[in-house]
Amino acid sequence: MTIDEFEKQIMTALLAGDDPLLARLRAQYEVATVKDRERTTTGFVTKFEVAAGAEPIDRKLLHLDDLQVQLTGAKTPVDTSLHIHNGRLRSLECFVYDGHFPEAPVIEAAWYYGTERFDAIGEELFEERDLEELLEED
Repeated sequence: MTIDEFEKQIMTALLAGDDPLLARLRAQYEVATVKDRERTTTGFVTKFEVAAGAEPIDRKLLHLDDLQVQLTGAKTPVDTSLHIHNGRLRSLECFVYDGHFPEAPVIEAAWYYGTERFDAIGEELFEERDLEELLEED
């Protein structure tokens, strides 16, 4: 799969859930464009530009970083982190701690912290997510 396809799957998993805050972030993602993507040997960072008319969330800062995935050929799992700044999607970071991030990533397993591993990103995975802990404010 391409980095674009991989990124869409990761964003789907990071924005999964029935909380209204996540629904607004999904709406932002629908009208967002990729402003820049920086690739390194260990992963990538994508910066988003969200259309001005998209409604921001009420929180200034938020990091959604509870998802990990195992890719074919990667030495370590991929950590993912979605950054929200001033109530708007800002960037997605995906990286491995050791080795190289594959050119054409293939997901072997995906899980949220504290859940079992699933073979793919989908409804079974989404049902296991602990939204209350994830969205708890500091």
